[in-house]
Amino acid sequence: MNQSLLPGDTTPAGLAAALRDVILDVDGVAEVFPARPLWQNIAGAARSAVTGEPLPVVQVEFDGEAVDVLTRIGVSTALPAPAVARSVAAAIREHLGSRTATVRVQLVQVR
Repeated sequence: MNQSLLPGDTTPAGLAAALRDVILDVDGVAEVFPARPLWQNIAGAARSAVTGEPLPVVQVEFDGEAVDVLTRIGVSTALPAPAVARSVAAAIREHLGSRTATVRVQLVQVR
């Protein structure tokens, strides 16, 4: 199904990019939205405006060997939204392999 954590996935940005692809591969996921709404991340939005880099669509934070992941998704009506959210969380955990992880999946749109 998904590849496990790869060597290039050891930085928050590298892992976030890899996880975006993992999330989009889950049946029922229509879109991945920025991890934090713009109004919650004013400093990040300012940095994004200056650097031209988009806000991260998957938030990844390392705490020693543990990793905290936050993603916000839009889903299609083809599958029940809660089932899609559970599948996304399972796919993320599978990608992370044996790492201790906290995974939060927020549903922000059903279409």
